[in-house]
Amino acid sequence: MALMTRSDFQAGVEDILAVPRGSLKDSDSRDTIESWSSIADVQIVTYLSSELGIEPDAELIETETFGDLVKKLEEMRVLSA
Repeated sequence: MALMTRSDFQAGVEDILAVPRGSLKDSDSRDTIESWSSIADVQIVTYLSSELGIEPDAELIETETFGDLVKKLEEMRVLSA
């Protein structure tokens, strides 16, 4: 399993969602980001797999907000400060 900083992960997700760097908030979700579609979900899962070497489980995939996703990844010890 690889390790990535939270800011690097956020930048990767912002690129996937095509939003400005530094603009994604913990409270953001599919409801608040227009470009966060099911296709973006697949891209995020692929990004997690390729960059962190993890296979996302159902609990990770079902997270509602960006902050929830980060919290779960921190619990898995794949994100650092």
